[in-house]
Amino acid sequence: MLDPKTWLDAAQATDEGRSRRVDHHCGGGRTLKVSNEERGWSAFCFRCDDKGWFAKPQESLSERIARRAREAEQDERTASSVALPEPINTDVATWPVRAAVWLYKASIGKPEIAELGAYWHESTARVVVPVIEGEEIVYWQARDPWWTRSSKRPKYLNPETDKQHLVAKYGRGDPLVLTEDVLSAYRVGQVTEAWSLLGTNLTDPVLIRIIKRGGKVRVWLDPDAAGRKASRTIINRLAACGVDAEAIQTQRDPKLYSRRDIALVIGRDTPASPEDKGTV
Repeated sequence: MLDPKTWLDAAQATDEGRSRRVDHHCGGGRTLKVSNEERGWSAFCFRCDDKGWFAKPQESLSERIARRAREAEQDERTASSVALPEPINTDVATWPVRAAVWLYKASIGKPEIAELGAYWHESTARVVVPVIEGEEIVYWQARDPWWTRSSKRPKYLNPETDKQHLVAKYGRGDPLVLTEDVLSAYRVGQVTEAWSLLGTNLTDPVLIRIIKRGGKVRVWLDPDAAGRKASRTIINRLAACGVDAEAIQTQRDPKLYSRRDIALVIGRDTPASPEDKGTV
């Protein structure tokens, strides 16, 4: 175990959620990786092949209550407007590692992040993904990259607005694929047309838009119980309106599959042509 005296100061000087390479006493070159994590500071020396860990002081009950109150107040202010939360940080290199990794896991790298318009919002500690219709920002979703099922604050923060008519549209082609979240629609939209329902509910206005569009529809929601139940409900509603609709059931969210796998799952052996890619 590395002696904290040899690395802790460097780790504490690192922004929370980030890592960096620094010098170590074992020799020249930046062989020591230090990290400032949510629960503590860590280090690993590639030359020594050894690691270190130092836990952060635990919050008192009063400190925890005060912090959560501040977070709730900030979230409430942010969600009061459909305007994009500011300040906007699009420099991925300065984001907390966990925030960038959340997008990277969905095969969304820096070019795709720029295309999506995603950015880091420091005040709420969330990744914001805008929903754009034409040239207008009509909605946004802000994701907490540290969220777990034991977290006390919401996984997503959204503006308090009527979204009955809203979907996040990406790509062109057939079939039309309906997804829950924006990232899944973006990834499927690299292969065919995809709409994010911004949840699991198919509203009447969106149903009408689907009927007017025509063509086959595939419903590919997340594989949890809520997603499976919602998928059945949506299929039944579409079928009752004469829409050729089928459910797609997979073990993972759509956004976690490769482009090739997405094409195979929806029945397109090859990805869409370049002119069919992009936002509708």
